[in-house]
Amino acid sequence: MQARHTPTVLVAALSAIGLLCAPLPASAALAGTSPHEAELARKVAQQDQDIAALRQRMARLEGLVDRLEAAVRPNSGAGRTAPAAPSQQMAAARPAGQTAGQASPPAASPQPPGTAGGGPGSFSVDEAAAQRALERTLTQTGALLLAPHQIDLEPSVSFTRQEISAPTYYFLGSNLILDSQQIRRDEIAANLAVKIGLPWESQLEFGLPYNYVHQAQVADLGAAGRFAGTAHGSGWGDFSVGLAKTFTHEEGWRPDLIGRITYTVGQGSQQDNGVVLPGGNPSAQVQLVALQRQDPLAFVGSIFYQKSFEKDQIRQGDQAGFSLGTLLAASPQTSLQFAFDQTFVRDTQINGSDVPGSEQTIGMFNVGASSILNKNVMLNVVLGVGLSSDAPKYMFQVTLPIRFD
Repeated sequence: MQARHTPTVLVAALSAIGLLCAPLPASAALAGTSPHEAELARKVAQQDQDIAALRQRMARLEGLVDRLEAAVRPNSGAGRTAPAAPSQQMAAARPAGQTAGQASPPAASPQPPGTAGGGPGSFSVDEAAAQRALERTLTQTGALLLAPHQIDLEPSVSFTRQEISAPTYYFLGSNLILDSQQIRRDEIAANLAVKIGLPWESQLEFGLPYNYVHQAQVADLGAAGRFAGTAHGSGWGDFSVGLAKTFTHEEGWRPDLIGRITYTVGQGSQQDNGVVLPGGNPSAQVQLVALQRQDPLAFVGSIFYQKSFEKDQIRQGDQAGFSLGTLLAASPQTSLQFAFDQTFVRDTQINGSDVPGSEQTIGMFNVGASSILNKNVMLNVVLGVGLSSDAPKYMFQVTLPIRFD
């Protein structure tokens, strides 16, 4: 029995190998074979068809994966990977370091050009937000104008320390006294400024200060001897109104140019309790401001001339000067500023005569920082250091610009 069945098994095996190596038509393959051998050949042919269909499906899936990779990572140079399930594709798009259990951030709108993408060690910065603190600081310093229908309310407080030795004048009762004296003055000024954006790229500006001065002096009164004492005085300063207009916009080497004219009424207090106050000085000033950007830097330069008018027999000297500064957008909410101011003051006149030695050259170096507190409120802090003998020893100012749309 075993010898009789052996040839049959060998014949079946050889027939299967022949079908795999060189498939024949079904009619030829089934001819002259037993039913068992015919069934085996039919199954082998069916498997060949299934394998061919699977290969076609895999080819289509590989093409789909290639298109998905090109859409998700258009600039990726990585090789093609095996097809992944939707959950695996979402995991691949998840930022580095985020696990499957962590909540995914909401879908973001397309990033503007120049915005850093995701990935290890990278960060995303909104360029509009990065410019916000810088532009608010430029507006506060007068190098940028408000858009129409915008209003900035800018309350500020400043402290100035002056130590001077020069001819000056003061009031002794109702008499105006001119002498030479050593003066130490601490001046505190609270100012309320309002800026209103107008059409045609223009801006209306108002300012009203209140001054407090604490003064220590040693005066040489000639035959009357020397006078030493301290006093303090306070009073409203000079109300000012101004108009600013943008003339040109930055293009290539050409900067933004803003022209400004300001008139100071001069209705403020000139003295209180025998202390001279920084008020009662009517004047008109013209200014030209240039702004050039090289993000994240902004360079600002300005020149001005101020014409003074006489009041109560006193006429402060005309002034001319310039300023050079730069601002840096240190972060989306913070900007830094550095500036050098130079002012030349002509002699003060009393009853039409120059006061000898009252001409001044004032140089100041200012450094400051601005920070956005919320959408509409910003904090600006400036420290100024005097660079000449006529300049204040130092100055410190805090401003809180508040914007209304």
